[in-house]
Amino acid sequence: MNSDEYKSFDAVSLVQLVEAGEVTALELVDLAINEIEAQDHELGAVVSINAEGARQAARSHRQGALAGLPVLIKDTNIDVRGFATRHGSRLYKDAPAAEADSELVGRMRNAGAIILGKAKTPEFAGDFVTEPEYFGPCRNPRNPKYASGGSSGGSACAVGAGMVPVAHGTDCGGSIRVPASVCGVVGLKPSRGRNPVGPHVGEFVGGLDSEHVLTRTVRDTALLLDVLAGYESGAPYAAPPAPASWLESLNKASPSLKIAFSCTRPDGTEIDESIRNAVLHVVDFLGSEGHKLRDFDWPDLTGAGDAAAVFWQLEIEALMTHQAAALGRPIAEGDVEWITYEMYKQSTCRSALDVHNARSVQNRVSRRIATWFEEVDVLITPTVALAPPLIGGFTASGEKKLNVWYENAYAFSPFTEIFNLTGQPAISLPVGIMADGLPIGLQIVGRFGDEETILRLANEIEKSFSSKIIYQSKN
Repeated sequence: MNSDEYKSFDAVSLVQLVEAGEVTALELVDLAINEIEAQDHELGAVVSINAEGARQAARSHRQGALAGLPVLIKDTNIDVRGFATRHGSRLYKDAPAAEADSELVGRMRNAGAIILGKAKTPEFAGDFVTEPEYFGPCRNPRNPKYASGGSSGGSACAVGAGMVPVAHGTDCGGSIRVPASVCGVVGLKPSRGRNPVGPHVGEFVGGLDSEHVLTRTVRDTALLLDVLAGYESGAPYAAPPAPASWLESLNKASPSLKIAFSCTRPDGTEIDESIRNAVLHVVDFLGSEGHKLRDFDWPDLTGAGDAAAVFWQLEIEALMTHQAAALGRPIAEGDVEWITYEMYKQSTCRSALDVHNARSVQNRVSRRIATWFEEVDVLITPTVALAPPLIGGFTASGEKKLNVWYENAYAFSPFTEIFNLTGQPAISLPVGIMADGLPIGLQIVGRFGDEETILRLANEIEKSFSSKIIYQSKN
């Protein structure tokens, strides 16, 4: 198998080739390592790799649903035996190597996957771009002048560039879906409690976090959900019962669905015209296929963003406080990036009552969204509202003001975080490209626990709708 062939096959096909004896796990690992060595000096997607360890694992890999697949793990939340978890931060630069795998990594290994190393994240996964000062920026594989999205930007870039067919991601506010959109790959945020995050923790970011992967195709995403999903003993959340196989469910004919759609931000403002046109083109296609369409009127989301910020900043405070104890000294401003330090300061001024009130807002908003979903099967939106910024674009003005950063970040990505609060499953898949070659992603949101419907609809769109159509904006 040569490089072009390796990059053209999805994970399902690669596993089939390994099982048929047409390619070995070692060959796949060598191809992945070669791609990383050839491309990563420009793109900056990978922070650590153990090439010889991966080759050794490939020589004696397990048979299974992921037999021989080379995989990268995002450098936050999830531990990989033998690798330090540094969260994209110089504060954790001397963190020791993990002594054991997290449950999610263990499930991958047991299914035959080969863990190559760690993919880049912004500091504490706290940005919609992946540009940590400690490791340097991760660039868009379609146009390196632009951001790869965040916070799973390293994983999305690695998959989009063809380095690996699958890479782990985390999603607390869009961190799988946003980079999937701008790198032209598939990214699913499963329902809360669907995939494990332990055993070292019970939840991240107050339960807003979901763990899954970024992949080349929808069926790859379904395959990985078959492998990773399932209750973890002692975990605080459990998603509703699952089908026997999400991958096999893609073979069933999709019924006529009640589909709501919106191409305006929740505050009513307009988005990039090329993105809007791409999403509406898909919506029109679905209407012609017999699905029932209706406009989506965003409910009152007052306080939702502030509530999410409470949970997110509290997680940052906890990570920094934990490391301060390990270092035996207080946190200093120079230990972390200015955005992180500002969030840390805000969190230290809050009380337990603030967290309680944020939970109340989360409950109110979740119930309003759930009521809306009693009348529709899925919601379609753009994944992001604007083209990704140039590298350094979010802070190009040099203003170190958190409110300016928030304005830039949420103007770019206003559609994702709400579904972390509600815990609903949501997937981003590529449906077109902008005139400068940057991908356009579409988001499909399902009812809580119903990954099957959105995966089947995403598969229908992927099979029937070209993601290479160019959409131009008049702006």
